[in-house]
Amino acid sequence: MIGNVITSVLLLIASVYIYIESIQMPMLGGLAVAGPSFFPLCCAAFFTVTAVILMGTEIYRVMSGKYGTEEISYFHRELYRAAQLKNKISSNMRGLFRMILIPALMIAYGIALRPVGFEISTWIFLDLTMLVCGEKRWKRLVFIPAAAIAFVYLVFVRFLRVSVPMQFL
Repeated sequence: MIGNVITSVLLLIASVYIYIESIQMPMLGGLAVAGPSFFPLCCAAFFTVTAVILMGTEIYRVMSGKYGTEEISYFHRELYRAAQLKNKISSNMRGLFRMILIPALMIAYGIALRPVGFEISTWIFLDLTMLVCGEKRWKRLVFIPAAAIAFVYLVFVRFLRVSVPMQFL
């Protein structure tokens, strides 16, 4: 219940953000319907419809009072499941640490990409992520980031001519 409500609220927030950003896109060409903002507007509409359906389903389940054929109310069943999930999460603190640290590393990587450069920030991000995930062999910590950087450099910078903030290459 709580998860579906949170998901529907996040979908509504995302759809509003996508809508606001897409209506600011310039109209290119003479097409009134299928401009550059057409696909983002379709995504925003899909997110909105999905969020409304999900929220409506949850409201119906809570108001109907019963969940399936069981005698326990839907609300109490969801509270019990949330308590079980809380106990499971608190017993796995290492997993919770990873779950919080890896998105934090992604955000730091995105922030550091322009000022530090692609090579250094990618190397540090991949090494720290591998360490958080439990990799301890130094050969892998050296060669996997090097191979990933070389692959991205060759494919995206050399062949596809994508602009990547580089420091050394």
